[in-house]
Amino acid sequence: MDIFAPYEQAHKQEGEARQRAKETEARLFDAVQSLMAQRQGRLFLRWIIHQCQCFSAQNLAAANCGPSAAHDAVRLSFAEGRRYVGMTLLQLVQRSDPGNLPQLLQNNEDEHDI
Repeated sequence: MDIFAPYEQAHKQEGEARQRAKETEARLFDAVQSLMAQRQGRLFLRWIIHQCQCFSAQNLAAANCGPSAAHDAVRLSFAEGRRYVGMTLLQLVQRSDPGNLPQLLQNNEDEHDI
């Protein structure tokens, strides 16, 4: 009986998990590149980023529900979760190609679509 077998199996599983993660990341990069290659794809990515409110701040003073600290905490938590999704998407766009982010953030392309 090999006393090191469990450790070797764990190392093998870790290597396989890393390989799957690299393959998944490569497929995600390909998807981003495919979207960035088309005007409609860039519009779609901008729409998602806008919906995630990545570049806006929450105004708790504008709440109509009164000064409830619990309600404010829930609103902020939800907003931060939404923003996290958008920022993760922006990071993916940037990592797939550093030139993507400046191209994506140019708003002049959307003027005809709005």
